Amino acid sequence: MASSSSLSASNEYFEYRFIHKINPLDYDNFLKSQEKLRAKVKNYQGYISEDLPLLVEEGETLVFETILRFDTPENCIRWIDSKERRELLYALENKGYQFQGKANFESYNQWIKQSVSNPSPLWKINLLVLLVLYPTVMLFNLLLKKPSFLDFPTWMLFGNFCSVAITGWFAVPWVSRLYHQWLEGKGTKKEQLLALISIFFTLFIVLQIFRHIPLRFW
Repeated sequence: MASSSSLSASNEYFEYRFIHKINPLDYDNFLKSQEKLRAKVKNYQGYISEDLPLLVEEGETLVFETILRFDTPENCIRWIDSKERRELLYALENKGYQFQGKANFESYNQWIKQSVSNPSPLWKINLLVLLVLYPTVMLFNLLLKKPSFLDFPTWMLFGNFCSVAITGWFAVPWVSRLYHQWLEGKGTKKEQLLALISIFFTLFIVLQIFRHIPLRFW
């Protein structure tokens, strides 16, 4: 397993964070299932590492956190959506096990960084990710409603799957090419300022559009 320091230094990985909620009586079964999952995921293309379950909250329900690392969003999604993983989780879900996943916002940085030749300030990269991530998540919630046969954790996983796929494969690479000059600090000060203004203006327009959609559609 790669160390956290080496991973941070390379920044060439994609993180997916899982929150697990289990009954204390199912603690042993949960740990066994995680061991089985780790044994399976190691055989998947692009796998880097997975943190052991970390207890973050105690009580009537135990809350654990794990972080999964792959080299690309595509390979991570293939594992998350795999038949092998679903079969291993099925038995736990029938006992009340709940989980939700969330892509690490910072993990998108590497795909933008790889598309530019000069180092880019972190705030610029995060701003571009926000530019595509916000409308993606909003449109998903607007256009798709949770089917009655799906539980909330599964629906959240599906939502994150869609957001990661759209932003990681299409939106982030596209917007990084569009703002290539701005990311690298090229051009005049006026051109740099206009690019920044256009980003904030686009976010403002998108915000106003979603604000004016009638409440019944949400």
